[in-house]
Amino acid sequence: MHRWQAVATGVAVAVATMSLLVLLAQRSRRDAEVLFAVVSGSMALSLMSPWMHGAPTWMLWAVAIGGSATCNGFWLVSRALFRGEGGVGRVQVGVAAGVALLIAGYRVASLGEQGEMSPWASALDSLLTLASSSLLVLTFVEALRGWSPRLPRAERRLRLGFMAVFAGCVLSATLIGALGKAWPAVAAMRSGAIALCVLAIVLFTHVALHYRRRAPLATRIPPPAASGAQEDAAPAPRTQGPLTAEDARLAAALQHQLEVLQVYREPELKVLDLAGRLRVPEHRLSRLITQALGEKNFNQLVNRYRIAYACRRLAEPEAADSILDISGDAGFASLGPFNRAFKAAMDCTPSAYRAACRAQAGADAGTEAALPSVQR
Repeated sequence: MHRWQAVATGVAVAVATMSLLVLLAQRSRRDAEVLFAVVSGSMALSLMSPWMHGAPTWMLWAVAIGGSATCNGFWLVSRALFRGEGGVGRVQVGVAAGVALLIAGYRVASLGEQGEMSPWASALDSLLTLASSSLLVLTFVEALRGWSPRLPRAERRLRLGFMAVFAGCVLSATLIGALGKAWPAVAAMRSGAIALCVLAIVLFTHVALHYRRRAPLATRIPPPAASGAQEDAAPAPRTQGPLTAEDARLAAALQHQLEVLQVYREPELKVLDLAGRLRVPEHRLSRLITQALGEKNFNQLVNRYRIAYACRRLAEPEAADSILDISGDAGFASLGPFNRAFKAAMDCTPSAYRAACRAQAGADAGTEAALPSVQR
């Protein structure tokens, strides 16, 4: 390994390790951040494998197994980034775990190999090539999911940047690997190229995670059990009469921003920002909100969605998030405005609302438990 490659690899290991530590240090973590923490640690271990010659056997096994959540893990990250919370289910985790077993099995089978590859390692290599290639394609395609010219410009830039960085890294590593079979000088550059690719992916993914925190996609949080208070909090269309065709299109685009992209969870969201994303003048969007939709103003509209989101989170019986965390996740810049807005909308404090929901859930559970004996 040339000196520049050793330096690049060392920097990539340090950056991937730092990525893991930064993500683990966050107080609240989204699915994509948890998954990328795993991928960061796995990439760091995978890059360290060329330095493991002469290391104890247990360390070789640890690196071989720990470095098995790279391409498969990043596929899960891409799903969480472009499908929102809940975009990664048990099936996807199972597929990624299966590929991880293939990677770990191949590396363990290759430990201590000298000269020709064993049939066992060769068979695992063929399966791994097929599985990894499929996941690489799926990772790239995830950024195209839900693509539309009506997406915010920043969202389109994020998706294009993701595809460009990811495809560039995959193609460059693949090309160097293919050319290295004919030119040994090219093969010698492979470790350095992979280290640079890891750096690019780690840095860009952190940019993507930062953006997604400010502009989250829709989450798949199950709605709470119906109650009068919750129904009052849920956003509902408020049209003042028939809309023109142009206003109807703008109202649909506004609904997409609020209900699908959940822009209301951005603490600094202003009507000017949303008008820019919808490509309409600010005054036109304000007129639609106040005249056609019957809202008092833009802030009232946004706060209704924020309170509805907070109600869903507070009603989750097993949720351990604090009121402060929920208020920030809902889009409120601080706890004071959240408490005032919540009490004005729900006629109770967030703590009282959570307690009432949990008491109701406990009562419902008791009723269900008693039903069989009543029926008997």
